[in-house]
Amino acid sequence: MTAVGVADHGSNNHPISARPRRPNSVWFHREVVRTPSRSFSLHAMRKFFVVAAKTALVLLSLGVAGLLAIFAWLVWHYGYNIGLPTEAQLASVSSTGPACRNDPKRAIIPVADVPPLLRNAVIAYEQPDFYEAWTLNPIVEIALGLGTGHGPRPAGITQSVTNCLKLLSPGHDRQMDPIATIYFMQRVTRSLSRDRILEIYLNESYLGRGAYGVAAGAEAYFGKALADLDIDEVAFLMTRARQPSPNRTFDTRSRDYAIDRMQTAGLIGDTQAAVAKSRPLLLREAPGAQAKPVNQ
Repeated sequence: MTAVGVADHGSNNHPISARPRRPNSVWFHREVVRTPSRSFSLHAMRKFFVVAAKTALVLLSLGVAGLLAIFAWLVWHYGYNIGLPTEAQLASVSSTGPACRNDPKRAIIPVADVPPLLRNAVIAYEQPDFYEAWTLNPIVEIALGLGTGHGPRPAGITQSVTNCLKLLSPGHDRQMDPIATIYFMQRVTRSLSRDRILEIYLNESYLGRGAYGVAAGAEAYFGKALADLDIDEVAFLMTRARQPSPNRTFDTRSRDYAIDRMQTAGLIGDTQAAVAKSRPLLLREAPGAQAKPVNQ
């Protein structure tokens, strides 16, 4: 007999009959019906993943194209459309006169002639990584600007000079939006050396009392030349760019904080810092007037 069925064994294990494998038998449903169903399920899963991968690739391509379009618009808008000073304008700024404001009577002190303690103290107080961080990260800064609605993170010296140099173009005496500020800061750091940026900051920052620059500030507040300033006077002077208007409480507290920054940067020792904090803050009230303490 040919093997067309399943042998039925009796009690002595002798085949006594053979049953055909019918469509409604258990074997048929297990071997014939279920196997195609499992194969169909795997095929459907593969097809789903292929379609999902293609869809993700299309969405990713659209996203990249969108980002490139936004970036191109930002470059065009802030680079050419709103009229910020160009790199050529920045590079042509006079090195012997005011960079931002047309005042030929104002003397410009080369950065090399500024006392090292004052020069280094300003960096320690305003922007400790001034010489190391040559550029801002525009992607991070723009994301922060869009997310918070504020300007770039504090970069005291560079940001102050950026706000000063925007006056080279008419109509930019108003506050710039965060992205414009970031974009222009990048342009300034590409166009000018860090020594030149620091020089502009030291000569053109407004320090109150009608004084622009550290030399004018030293005369306005103490009646002294830069080389004659004591440690506590240097510390007080460099806080004026943040707070040009005198305030008795702020003056002493900010001066002592600036002294701490100088000490942390290794510009002065512990004893020098303690002596500087203990000195009375003597401010010249007016040309020819006698200085008097404002924190006693």
